[in-house]
Amino acid sequence: MLVAAYVFNFVWIPRFWKKKRYLVFMVMSGLLFYFTGAFDRMVNVYLYEPIFRKGTFSQEPILEIFSDISHMISSYIPALLTATLAMTLTNIVHESNETKRHALELQRDKNRAELNALKAQIHPHFLFNTLNNLYALTVQKSDKAPKMVEALASILDYILYQCNDRFVPLGNEIKLIKDYIALEHLRFGDAIDLDCSLDYDKDIHGDVRIAPLLLLSIVENAFKHGASGQLKQPKIWIRLSIAEKTLYFRVNNTKNQDLGNDGMGYTKGIGVTNLRQQLSKLYQEYSFQNNDQKAMYEVELVINTLSAYD
Repeated sequence: MLVAAYVFNFVWIPRFWKKKRYLVFMVMSGLLFYFTGAFDRMVNVYLYEPIFRKGTFSQEPILEIFSDISHMISSYIPALLTATLAMTLTNIVHESNETKRHALELQRDKNRAELNALKAQIHPHFLFNTLNNLYALTVQKSDKAPKMVEALASILDYILYQCNDRFVPLGNEIKLIKDYIALEHLRFGDAIDLDCSLDYDKDIHGDVRIAPLLLLSIVENAFKHGASGQLKQPKIWIRLSIAEKTLYFRVNNTKNQDLGNDGMGYTKGIGVTNLRQQLSKLYQEYSFQNNDQKAMYEVELVINTLSAYD
């Protein structure tokens, strides 16, 4: 049984069946069961019977064993086929599971590579925006420029070195947002009407973890397309709250009505597009809504932080 099952599954199938040599496979399988059936009968006749059979009896010659095909088919080959079929089914299930596992690993690696590429896009995007702000201050020979350089260095240290994990503490991301707001405040001062409430306390809400830089991209776009949109008195509202491990994040910013609907290409910007792609790869349960009105742009993000993909 072992010889038939192993040869059939690990020699005949890979060598003939998987190479689509079906006729050769059938012939070789027939020969395999014929010879293993004959061998099985020879073991019974010349080994078992002399030991366990009582009384006088005659042993079939080898030629008769090989020529008595009907007896071989009725008494020996069914057991060989059953053992072989059992091993074949086991192998099919095993190979199917391995194929699925391999496919999942490939998809997971692909998602990780794509996600890393998306994160890599955020770094230069954020950097160039901030450098533009710094350039404006240096052109004005503002005393705020050195402070902006210091704040920028702190933010880049977090982005480049402290948020390489797939998920990071929400408190770290909130600090990043506050540092970024402070950075923008150096540029705009009191020229911008900012109303920011980040309601999260680890002692109250527990340890909440979130994918890094998601929230920053929304805040960054609000400043870029709101505060930088040539408005006399730009306004930005930022609200963050936590309820049962679900994060609610809402950002509103005014924009120049004369630019028309998405005249600045806001909804097509790298921040929003990147955010949508990241969310689909990071969370099973989330909601992202953006409402582009004539004078106002609103983003609302809801994430079940417990629904993150591993």
